[in-house]
Order: sequence, then C-alpha cells, then structure tokens
Amino acid sequence: MFRRGKDEEGAVTVFLIMVLAFVFAFVAIFIDYARVATLHVQTEKVLHAALRSVMSAYDPALQRQYGLFAYGEGTGDRIMTKVLNDSAKRTPREGSLALMNSRLDSSSLSMERKLGAYDIFNNQVREEMKYKAPVDFTFEILEKLKPVSQNMKEAAHTVDLLKRLQKLYEKREARLDSMLRKQREAAESAGNLRKLIMENGSNYIDDAQDVDKPETAEEAAAQYNPYLDLYEDNKKNPSLRKELALQGYRTKVSRLRSDIAKEMDKILIKHSSLLQEAETELNEAEKINAEMKQVIAEYKERAANAAYDEVSRAQTSGGSAGSADGTIASARQQAEDLLTPDSVFQSLRSGIREQELVINAVNSKVKIMNSGLANISARTEDADSLKNKVIRARSALDEYLKGYVHQGDDNKLTQAQNLLESRRGSDAERKQLEKQSQNKLREAYQIVEMLSSLTQGNEEFNELEQYYLESLQFNEASAEAGTPAGISYDSYDAVGGAMDSMDGMYGSTAGLLNKLGDEFFQNEYALSRFEHVDFSRFGGLIGPNKTVGNASEILGDQLQVNGQEVEYILYGFHNPAGNLAAAYGEIFGMRLAIRTMEGLVKNSSKGNPLLVLAAAVLYGVEKAVEDMIMLAQKGFVPLSEYINFKMTYKDHLRLFLMLHSNNERKMSRMLALIRFNTGVNPAERDTYASGEVRSGIRLWFLPGVMKMLGTASGEGEEIEKGVFYVTKQAVFSY
Repeated sequence: MFRRGKDEEGAVTVFLIMVLAFVFAFVAIFIDYARVATLHVQTEKVLHAALRSVMSAYDPALQRQYGLFAYGEGTGDRIMTKVLNDSAKRTPREGSLALMNSRLDSSSLSMERKLGAYDIFNNQVREEMKYKAPVDFTFEILEKLKPVSQNMKEAAHTVDLLKRLQKLYEKREARLDSMLRKQREAAESAGNLRKLIMENGSNYIDDAQDVDKPETAEEAAAQYNPYLDLYEDNKKNPSLRKELALQGYRTKVSRLRSDIAKEMDKILIKHSSLLQEAETELNEAEKINAEMKQVIAEYKERAANAAYDEVSRAQTSGGSAGSADGTIASARQQAEDLLTPDSVFQSLRSGIREQELVINAVNSKVKIMNSGLANISARTEDADSLKNKVIRARSALDEYLKGYVHQGDDNKLTQAQNLLESRRGSDAERKQLEKQSQNKLREAYQIVEMLSSLTQGNEEFNELEQYYLESLQFNEASAEAGTPAGISYDSYDAVGGAMDSMDGMYGSTAGLLNKLGDEFFQNEYALSRFEHVDFSRFGGLIGPNKTVGNASEILGDQLQVNGQEVEYILYGFHNPAGNLAAAYGEIFGMRLAIRTMEGLVKNSSKGNPLLVLAAAVLYGVEKAVEDMIMLAQKGFVPLSEYINFKMTYKDHLRLFLMLHSNNERKMSRMLALIRFNTGVNPAERDTYASGEVRSGIRLWFLPGVMKMLGTASGEGEEIEKGVFYVTKQAVFSY
C-alpha cells in the first residue's frame, strides 16, 4: 500500500511537471510574440522617421520663392542611413534586461516623381492655391464680369450679327453697283453709232445741192435725189467727171453701210456680254440677300449667350447683375431693314431685259436703214422712204441714248441708281464714320507695331527657350510657337475679334463656376508667384505726354525676363517685345469690346443698324485709346462708364490667363522660369520617396514552435537560424 501511494505521488509530480512545462511553453511563445509585435511597430516607426528626415531636406529656394517642395541635391541615402543607425543604438543600463535587442539588417531608399512632371507640378500648385484661388476668383473676376454680363451679351450678339451683315451688305451693294456699271458701259458703246447715222436731231432731211462723198446716212439720203439726177444726166451727156462723182458716191455709201453694220455688231456683242454679266451680278446680289436673311434667322438665338447668363446667375456678394439695356438689342432687331425686297430685284431684272429689248429695236431700225442704203446702187430705193428710214433709225437710237446714256430724269439707269440709293440713305455718313474708325485704329496700333518691330536678341530669352523646350521634351508634350499679336486694321474685324474674346472669357468663367479645374489654380499661381509688367512704363509711349526716345530705352528692364514673367507664361514669346505687344493688344481689344457696348447704347437713336454699329465702333475705338492712356497713367480704368469697378493691369492678365487655355505649355513656361530664376531644374528634383527596412530579433523560446504556430507566416516576416526578421516599406511625398 505504501508502494502504491508512492507511485501515485510520482504520477502526480510528472503530471504537474507536464502542466507546468506546457504553461511555460505557452507563456514563452507569447513573450516572443509580444517581442515580434514590438519589432513590427519599432521598424515601421523608424522607417517613417527616416523618410521624414530625408524629405525634410527640401530645396529652400523652391519653397521660399515658389511654395514648391522638392528634395535638394543628392540621393538621401546618407540621411536615411544615419537616422536608422542612430535609432538602433541603445544606451545600456545597469541591471536592466534587454528585452528587444533588435538589429538593423538592411535598408534601401528610392527617390522618384520629378517636380518637373506635369502631374506632380500640377498637384503641388493645386495644394498651394486651393484656399486662396477661389476667393481671388470670386472677388477679382466674378465681381467685375457679372455687372456687365447682360449688356455684354447683347452687345456681342448685336456686333456679331451686324458685323456679318455689314460684310454681306457691302458685297451685295457692290454687286448691284457693278450691275449698273456694266449696263452703263453697254449703253455708252452706242454713242459712236449716232455719228454715222445723223448728227442733228431734225425730223426732216433736205436734198443736197450736189453729189459728194457722204460721211453719214443722213448725207447719203440728202444726196440721193441729186445722185439720181446726175445719173440721168450722165446717161444723156456722159463725162468722166460725172462718172467719177457717181462712183465716189456709191463707194462711200457702200463703205458707210459697212461701217454702220460693223458698229452695230460691236454694240450688240457688247450688250450681249455686258448685260449677261449684269444679270449675273444681279443674281449674285440676290443670293447674298438670301444669305443675309439666313444669317438673321440663325441669329435669333446664339449659343454663346448661355455663358453670359450663367455668370449673371452666379451667387456673389455684389448682388444681382441687372438687366440688359434694351437699346443695345434695338439695332439687332432692325436688321431686317437691311434686306432688299424681292420687288426691287424684279424691277432691276426687268430693267436689264428692257435695255436688251430697246437695243434690239435700234438694231432692227438700223438694219432697215442699211437695206435702204444697199438699194442705192440699184437705184431701187425711194428717196423719201430712205430719208424716213434714216430718221426712224436715228430716233430709235436717240430714244435708247436718252434712256440709258444721257443724264436726266428719263435715264432708266439713273432711276435704278436712285432706287438703290433710296435704300442706302445713311451710307455716306456711315462710310465717313468707318474712315474715322480706321484712322483711329491705326493710331491705337502704332505702339503694337513699334513693339513688334523690336527685333534685338536677348540671351536671357534664348536660355529660357532652351529650358522651355527641355520641359516639353521631358513631359513628351508638343511645342508651339507663340502667335503674334493679332492686328486688324478693319475696324469691324477688330471689334468682332474683341467680342469673340469676350465670348471666350465669359465661357471660361462659366466653366469655372461648375468646376474649378487645374488650369484655374495654375493661373492664380502664375499671378501670385511671378512678376508682371509695370504698365505705367507704357505711359512714355502713349498719350500726350509721350517721352522722346525709342521703346527700348523707355521700357528698360521691362524687356528682361524678370520684368514680364506672367506675360511670358501667357503668350510664350521668346523675345523681349512679343509678350508686351500681345498683352497691350489684348487689353486694347477688351477695352474696345466694352466701350463699343457703351457706344451701341449711346447711338441707338441713329436708326439704321449699320450706322448705329459704325458710330458705336468709332466711339469704342476712341474711348479704348483713352483707356489705355489712363491705365498707364493711373494704374486702373473703370470697368465701364456704367459700372464703377476699377480694372487694374493685373485684373486684365487674370482674365486673359483664363481665356488662353493651353495649360501644358503654360506649365512648361512656369517650370522654365523656375529653373531660370533658381538655377534648380525641376525635372531633376524628386518629390516622392519610398523606403524599405529589414530588422530582426533573436527569438528566446522555441523558434520552431513559433514558426509552426504561424507567427512568421505574414508578408515580410521570416525566421532564419533562430532570428525573426521583419521587412517594412513606407512612402512619403510632398
């Protein structure tokens, strides 16, 4: 019994030992598991700290001057290695137990995503401007464009329609004038025929005393009776003198008849050709008139108007936009007055055909007369009948000349001209206004011509162009040269182009109301971070206080890169004067559009739509010239005579940046300027770092069991020779 008790005690002891071993193994595993979890956290923290340290070494010039972040020179490996090594050092403490005693096994660092790439640069610009730009947009753009939106809509609509109608109107009237010229030219060809038929306008022809050599049909008829008498006398008493006189008469009459026939043929050929051309001109005029009808019908509505309405509805602190001045649209609504009624075309066409009938009647009478002259040789013609044929031919020709050549109320072509002129009532005044506009426009564009003529080279711009082309190549974008400042010396084309720009400006603004896209942030960034021209310097080139000297001397440092950075971003000319000429011309165009809108209001009482337009354009050109002088002298101009908002030079640039949508090229120009001003090539500077660290700890208990239980089965975990390794990756970007 004692032996059995002893055996039981041993069994219990073994059992307890087994339980204790199992508990110890279980606890040991969790100790190592806790150490592994700590290793994960420590490795990740150290890696993030290392990456932050690396990326804290950003280029100060880029950040300070342009608000951009990019890693400075070098690769960052040295910084990362130092941070990791420092973190691995432990300060030993007396009596302490090193629970972790982890060690760094390996590390790597990769730098990428260059600042010079469009998407990276664009993201940083967006972050820089995302709070400030919307505020600037609201106050600097919407608050200024909204009050005049409805009037500008009506003005752009009216100018667009009337400009097209004016061109068509001039073509139509030119065709009609050409038609009348051809009719007159045809009619004037009949003038020489009368000299061959009968010089005076008498309705009676007396017999001549003797037979001579007749120069006209009238003289031939007057000498016919004496000819017959001489013929009979010669039969009775022949003589050489009489025979020669008779022969000379017959020969001259035959030649005269031939000359008349040839002249009449020339007249008919001329009439056939010219009257056909006249009818062609009339048909073309009628087609143009139909085109004018179509244009008027199409312009009842206009797609570009929607953008103006959207800007009007935008919510701003400035309140409502107000309604349009109804007088602006009145000229457009009277556009149908410019059309020529179908009845006028019918009357003109009838006139051409009547002229053809009348000349054919003349031809008929001349043929009858010539047949009588032909009978003289055979002496079969009655003298009185011949005289009547000559008089009737002369009368028919006189009737034609009276109706188509001679001045007077009976002249059919004069009547047609008067009919046309009655519909051109204000053309003379309009053309005078147009001439004045052209002269004023040439005066306004003198400075653009002067700037455009500056061709001196500039090493700065050559260097900048190289940087720009390299940026395009880096981003695999296409290059495009800047377009020279558009100058049209046709006042209507100039105003039309200005109104088209206003359409584009309001269209861009309406688009931004729906979505503030990347280009919007880029534009605001350009204005906030880059220098623009000091427009007051233009005061020495324009206005009554012009400075004596050439443009290069007056503009001075404004012709350098740093004096016109925004203008370069906007227009992209790699020469000192191109950007300034383009900016000046575009500001003038905007002022021309707004002032022409005012001119439409002020001249609406003139009635004829084209006269209203001509007067409005002249007003617009004159006031736009004054505005450019004021902008140079005072630094601002009122938005409009009716809206007391002040527009600075910078305000105009903001609008033009929005209008010219070519963001890839604008980004390359900004990157080129950044490189030019800082000496830092954005295409070589990284903005993104990815790092990897592998660290490990020696397991204290049962590494095989740990592996068996799956604690080393996760991604980036492994056990080698009793050491547990963990690999961590992390990224950091500006």
